[in-house]
Amino acid sequence: MLAFPFKNVCIESFALHLPTYEVTSAEIEDRLAPLYDRLKVPYGTLEKVSGVHTRRFWDPDVNPSEVATEAAKRALDSVGFDREHIGAVFNTSVTRDFFEPATSALVHGNLELPETVMAIDITNACIGFSNGMQLLGNLIESGVVKAGIVTSGENIARIIESSFKLVLEDETLEREDLLRLLPTFTLGCGAAAMVLCHESIATSGHKLNGCVSRTASQHNMLCKGNGDFHINQRLDLNPIMHTESQGLIGEAAKLGRRMWDDFSKVFHWERDDIDHIFCHQVGKQVNKAFYKEMTLDMKKEFTTYQRFGNLVSSSLPAAFFTGVDEKNIQSGEKILLTAFGSGLNSNFVGITW
Repeated sequence: MLAFPFKNVCIESFALHLPTYEVTSAEIEDRLAPLYDRLKVPYGTLEKVSGVHTRRFWDPDVNPSEVATEAAKRALDSVGFDREHIGAVFNTSVTRDFFEPATSALVHGNLELPETVMAIDITNACIGFSNGMQLLGNLIESGVVKAGIVTSGENIARIIESSFKLVLEDETLEREDLLRLLPTFTLGCGAAAMVLCHESIATSGHKLNGCVSRTASQHNMLCKGNGDFHINQRLDLNPIMHTESQGLIGEAAKLGRRMWDDFSKVFHWERDDIDHIFCHQVGKQVNKAFYKEMTLDMKKEFTTYQRFGNLVSSSLPAAFFTGVDEKNIQSGEKILLTAFGSGLNSNFVGITW
């Protein structure tokens, strides 16, 4: 267990940027019809299993840096301190423009930030944004920077199209292959950004209490996806992701139990102290059994997977930012963010609003 307790870190602002184009699970299944018919899979299975009704897509040519920049601009427009305090930009998306340079360097350039502001990519499957908060918080707590931005821009349109191509062209696929591919079709596009700062310049008063982390790498082959770089259109990369859903969810729940024990010991929070829980939005597979294993109260959870799908690294912040508005979270309430990602990695974040 690795713990990052903070005394001086605040969430100053945040922003969510989503596509306008929505696609239903029924529309996804219409395109999967040849495989569904051949394997005699009932229509409605995708939504029944995942709980995802709609997700949103950008055009495949939209670059992750472009949408991450838009989210960052919106978040920066809401800060109450001078922009010169920004000392770091961490981009945390799984999808990215190039193999190099870092997507964060592109966001940095789009924002016209000075050379004194560091730019680093943090790519860690679906928990990248949470890791970005963790590491930026540590820089602020240690006095290296006064403030910084965590961004994520996920465009999964290309992996969706590659998966359709595989399904429609490979007539050897069986039910087991479809089960490993179905989680890909719960993915959606989105971008998020958060500005963290030192308490001395904060205007919001939302305290980032800290984080705990674990990596259970004995389960590092439960979800595998190959490369996806957006710029070079001449390369036929055909990214594909295969997921062992039951194994991934089951082991994540067990890891979550260990994570909650760690978090409770470090930050002295009890289950009843928590007012709101935001978990990585994979779908309804994260169910009562998952929360029972973690020993956390599912009634305190807020979900967005039904309308957004799984936004990869943007998924947890999207749920959190949406919940802040829709749940009318009050000053002093305690919030737990439970991040999980292939690896198997987990990061729990505590916030006092």
